[in-house]
Amino acid sequence: MVTHLTVGLTLATLVFAIVSLIFRRVRLKLTAWHCAVLAIVSVVPTVLLGLMDWKEKLNGEWLTPIIIKMILAGALFVCLLAGLLLGRERPNEKNEAAGRPWRSPRATAALVLYAVCACIVTALGFFGGSLVY
Repeated sequence: MVTHLTVGLTLATLVFAIVSLIFRRVRLKLTAWHCAVLAIVSVVPTVLLGLMDWKEKLNGEWLTPIIIKMILAGALFVCLLAGLLLGRERPNEKNEAAGRPWRSPRATAALVLYAVCACIVTALGFFGGSLVY
């Protein structure tokens, strides 16, 4: 169940970021950032529970999907962290005051990282499904 929390929050981060870009809403950009904060917090228990599940159901056997999932989980954590660091800007910047929350290079890089995180989560779901089914 914790897995769905991480996936949902990561995808919500991208959705809120895109809506913020389209409608030029600074508060939705902040909402995307808050979703990213919660997503990175939920990554740790998701990985720990996934490791416990792997030990129990697959006897700790190093299958290719497991190796890929571990690499992708690390990449997700790093990309979410980078997106958090780049995505949070001071609210008094003139780009945001002008109603253009995604004009700065930092904000654009954060948006790209949010999209990369969504792709990573999708790949994690695919390999998780291939293990279960």
